[in-house]
Amino acid sequence: MASDTRQQNPRLTLQQLIDEPSLQLSAIEPGDPSTVIRSAHSIEIENPARWLPPQSIMLTTGLRFVDRPTDRKAQARLIDELIAADVAALLFGIGVKFLEVPRGLREAARQRNFPLLTVAASTPFLAIEDFVNRGVLSTETYLLQRTVWLQNELLHALSASDPVNALVIRLGTLSRGAAVLYEGTGHIVASTGHGPLRLIWEEIAAREPEPQRFAVGQWEVATRPFALRGSLFRLAIASRTSSVINDLGPDVLETAERVLAAANAARSLVISQAQAEAVRIISALRAGVTTSQIRQTWDRLRAFGFRVGDPIRVVIARPIGSPVEIDTARTTESLLEAAHAEGLPVVLSDEYRQEDPATRLVAVLADSPAARSWTDVLARTHVTGASGPLTDLAVTPRYFEEADTAWQVVSRRRDRGSAETIVRLDEVDFATWLLTRRDDARVSARLDHHFGSLIAAPDLVETVVVYLATDQDVKATAQKLFVHPNTVRYRLRNVEQLVGGPIAAAKIVANLYLAFQDEIVARVEPTVGNELSSE
Repeated sequence: MASDTRQQNPRLTLQQLIDEPSLQLSAIEPGDPSTVIRSAHSIEIENPARWLPPQSIMLTTGLRFVDRPTDRKAQARLIDELIAADVAALLFGIGVKFLEVPRGLREAARQRNFPLLTVAASTPFLAIEDFVNRGVLSTETYLLQRTVWLQNELLHALSASDPVNALVIRLGTLSRGAAVLYEGTGHIVASTGHGPLRLIWEEIAAREPEPQRFAVGQWEVATRPFALRGSLFRLAIASRTSSVINDLGPDVLETAERVLAAANAARSLVISQAQAEAVRIISALRAGVTTSQIRQTWDRLRAFGFRVGDPIRVVIARPIGSPVEIDTARTTESLLEAAHAEGLPVVLSDEYRQEDPATRLVAVLADSPAARSWTDVLARTHVTGASGPLTDLAVTPRYFEEADTAWQVVSRRRDRGSAETIVRLDEVDFATWLLTRRDDARVSARLDHHFGSLIAAPDLVETVVVYLATDQDVKATAQKLFVHPNTVRYRLRNVEQLVGGPIAAAKIVANLYLAFQDEIVARVEPTVGNELSSE
């Protein structure tokens, strides 16, 4: 449709009906000439209003009043019934049963400002019905054409890199003003134009969540609520030209809602396909890639933004709370969006299964400064273990083991009271790294052999742990244990008797540190550059 006709509205009005010379109509009471007409019906039965649809016109020769031409109450009752049924006008044929419109009809129409027209005897009612029907058909054709045009205009937004923002910009252009998409909280998702967006939201928030039309200063506003993925949104357009909102408002907002739903569905499909491929890539890397498969695997990773040969890391994480309490789909989506915003290549496999609480999230990501910030964000809600960087895809299974080991280290520390939520295995100290190679079953037996007597005295173990966590500072240890420094010294002497050597000896310190490393790390005060922290 051409732009100069797009705003023309060919809906048939009462004035157009009056202006048609071939119909020979005269307005006794014009009412509102802009009244829209949807149909025309010739009807002579009693109680005709119940058979007439809204915005129709009634054609009559007055047959029902032939026996009571002066019954003004009956004539006024007809006008009232027509008004109640939202009938657009009454057309009275003269020269058939009556030479003029009965006085009661004229007075009732005038008092109620209801359109009353006369039809000349030479004009058949069928001619009026045909004219109206042709006009209504033209209206429906226009509305269909406009709907198609609006859909085409707005569907172009789907091809943009940011379809939501592109759609809002197009809405602002169509409304010749402003357009805005709000979240249910009032947060602006996207907007264009210079309208009073905050005032518009205040007005929306004060109303029921349904399509609304209101004014804010000189701005005419139309709004529409809708839900996507269980979240409520409000779409609004505003213009200083009320005719634009009158003509386009409801249709353009309804069309925009459908386009947003289509964009969401398309995005969900793309995400679903990408996630399925990500799971396949991670499964292949975890199982091991042969030399002949390395190039093909890099090609698959390139689709996610990875560059061939650049270092990557493996990350394993599990929610700090119960996985059942977490919306895992939304968590995964937000993590992917955060990576996209940082330009961080990542493939992610969400392995959560409610029937198996041990399942975890696994990711492979490019090693970069953005990777550190992304894993820090992940660690706010997940216990996280990260491997060191690697470039040779043939050895990835080893780095999956590293990430799992890092996750076990941080999990053990948390079990012993640490608030730590992430360990990067390439950043831990030598003792921690060395202890990751231990066989826990054999270590447990050996630990009991060497330190069984000490372990049997919990107050002595706690004293040793805090003493080593505070760099062998007796005063600091006493403060943390809320005891006198002499009590600390007394306990340490008891420890020396149990371990068979002075607490200051390097061999004794090394053995105690290795035996109780997780407990010691959990009690270390977090400080910048602390070597006991994996951060």
